[in-house]
Amino acid sequence: MLRYRVATLLLPFFLLAPALRGELHGFRWSYVAGVIALFASYVVATCLNDVFDLEVDRINHPAARDRPLVSGDATPLELLAIAAVVAVVALAAAFLIGWIGIAIVAVSLVLNAAYSAPPVRLCSRPLAAPPILAFAYSALPYGLGLAAAGVTPEAFDARAATCFVLLFTGRMLLKDFRDRAGDAAYGKRTFLLTYGKRATMFGVLGCIVLGNALLLTVLPSDWVLVAVIETYFAAIVFQLVRLWQAGDPESERLAIALGARMGNAVVLTLLGFVLLQTAGASASERTTFVLVLAAMFWLGFTYLASRPREAVSAYRG
Repeated sequence: MLRYRVATLLLPFFLLAPALRGELHGFRWSYVAGVIALFASYVVATCLNDVFDLEVDRINHPAARDRPLVSGDATPLELLAIAAVVAVVALAAAFLIGWIGIAIVAVSLVLNAAYSAPPVRLCSRPLAAPPILAFAYSALPYGLGLAAAGVTPEAFDARAATCFVLLFTGRMLLKDFRDRAGDAAYGKRTFLLTYGKRATMFGVLGCIVLGNALLLTVLPSDWVLVAVIETYFAAIVFQLVRLWQAGDPESERLAIALGARMGNAVVLTLLGFVLLQTAGASASERTTFVLVLAAMFWLGFTYLASRPREAVSAYRG
């Protein structure tokens, strides 16, 4: 139930918190405990979501190997039992971090239940679901990273977490395109189905513009880093234009997949730069790293753009 392609999105936000504060320069067992708590919380989320969205998943993910209820490899009762056991593991790991870690994991577990399970079912509330998911994917891992590092949150951390939540809210709005068929069949009120494609596109664009503006107040003062990250945002906006013009689901998924890859590039480039900065790397070494990483991401972007089937397959994963 730990869907690694999605779970790995949590890790950069967890690491960015101590990295941006200059604390990620040595091994700590609290980091191990934090990662265990983070991944265990995510397993609880996937178990609950699979149980309460089973009929929707049968339409949206009919051949997915990581959906044991759809494939018949597990029963709802078994997944609920796994969720209960793993929730205890998450809280036990958080206990090794301290009371702040326990509080963050407890909030995560409560949101997991509220998102999928009735009567709250935040996933069916179009205005609540995207920001709640973004908060769970970015702000909670960021806060847990601070707790694992033993760092007291400051105004800088609030800005950083807010910009990540804004950017990830845009990404979560785009998720509705992939799941549109099943959501519509069972009356699941997503933002896309409730307000339409036009409003969704403007919502995504607004999240990107605001998130990018706030990110500029968080980025280290390095013009190469800023310039490279802005090229990533340019690619994301270009894919939004392609998504707006797309006339079929396959073209929509391709545009979303390529935009998501460049979104990953923003976070990973920033994380790598800050780690080098903390390690005492010279300005030229940091610049070389950023340019090489940018070249790799742009080569990957170009490669996937020329092979849409592979890009869409990766996005579905």
